Amino acid sequence: MMIHHYDSHTGQYISSALADPDPRNPSAWLQPAFTTLVPLPERNRYEWPFFRDDAWVMLPDYRGVILYRTESGEPAELGVPGVTPQEAGLTPDPRPSELHRWTAEGWTLDAALVAERTRAAAMAEFDRLMAIAREANAGKADAYAAGLLDAVGAALFKAWSAYQLDLVRVVNSTDFPVVADWPEAPNVEAITAAIEAEEAAKAAARAEYDALVALANEATAGKAEAYAAGQLDAVQKAIYEAWLSFLLQLQHVALAPTFPLCVTLPTQPDEAAIEAGVHAKDGAASAAEGS
Repeated sequence: MMIHHYDSHTGQYISSALADPDPRNPSAWLQPAFTTLVPLPERNRYEWPFFRDDAWVMLPDYRGVILYRTESGEPAELGVPGVTPQEAGLTPDPRPSELHRWTAEGWTLDAALVAERTRAAAMAEFDRLMAIAREANAGKADAYAAGLLDAVGAALFKAWSAYQLDLVRVVNSTDFPVVADWPEAPNVEAITAAIEAEEAAKAAARAEYDALVALANEATAGKAEAYAAGQLDAVQKAIYEAWLSFLLQLQHVALAPTFPLCVTLPTQPDEAAIEAGVHAKDGAASAAEGS
């Protein structure tokens, strides 16, 4: 005869064993307290029998199963049967991430926490990028304001300053931090190469301009008084006036905002052509007088 032992307080099934014969009644069997002859029911996974009201009932049994605390997501276990994970504040579902919170629907992304983490991550990136930009311009503001930086240094200072403004615009945008489209940092090598090329072009253009000014000054040197006194002949006068006009045109070119680049230099006077023109004019005048 098989008897089944159960806990005297909870009714939890403990074990089964063959009953001992009753020494006083050979046809009977001994049945200790808190045992039953009622057969055990079929048991499914996560179930354990309890003897209550003279019958076996199946209650939850999650012993040996890895569960997770709904308050923190930390692993935990149940040490006794008859308790559901929910009753113990546990769940068999692992917490997907630290951004999830337990709700009536299970693990759910915590929108407030997601927003907080997203903003924190975005601000950390902002601080990192801003630190790089500030380091690039560190100690140069006064030198830039005083015009003490060379062309490359000034261009890089302005580029990093503009980059800082672009970073601030991202943070101040209405879509931040969900959208954080960070600007590209200044390309120091490209900026340096471009400025050096521009400076070389300026130097070449300036050298050409200065050469023309020197040529004009040489052509008019020592002739101002003679011109004012009317002591130059017609050819000399015309050539002098042409060079004076050329010099004035050069001075006007130097006033252009982009000087010495993106300007059109005047054509220097052609003295031979001027002389031929004066002679032709004089010849025409003589012919007219003779007729």
